[in-house]
Amino acid sequence: MGQPGQNPLSAEEMQRRQYARKTLDDWWLRLERMGTTWDLETIKHVVVINAAGFAGVSTLLAGTAQLPKLIGGIALAAYGLGVILAVLNMYLASQSFFRMNMEISERIGLLYKPETDVSTLYAFPKRGRWLRRAGSTCGWIAALLAMGATAAVGWTLVADQAIG
Repeated sequence: MGQPGQNPLSAEEMQRRQYARKTLDDWWLRLERMGTTWDLETIKHVVVINAAGFAGVSTLLAGTAQLPKLIGGIALAAYGLGVILAVLNMYLASQSFFRMNMEISERIGLLYKPETDVSTLYAFPKRGRWLRRAGSTCGWIAALLAMGATAAVGWTLVADQAIG
């Protein structure tokens, strides 16, 4: 890693690169905060919804509600899989942000090398791209499972009340 003073850079170029260093550091910190926020939001929303749905359907199946075992079993499986996928989403997102931060850290190390074109340092990080996509897919599937299971259980209970 290069540091100021190790390379023959003009004072103007050194000032430009120090400003670039500050903006890269700011970017890194924003990504770090985004990663942490993403983890919390995933837990607070998708995991909790699926876990609550799982508990609710379990209670309905164990109680006196007229929830057909087939609908109940499918809903339990959907909520359970939703919890697993939501946790996987959280893990993949955190790994994605970790890899993006590593790439930006490496770019910071290149900053004071005279041959480095500073403008290339601001390209969106390539590392973690497939993890972001896979995590996003897991999150969407978990959310869709929660919505589908909730709709199925709700419809079954409402239809049972309307008929019975």
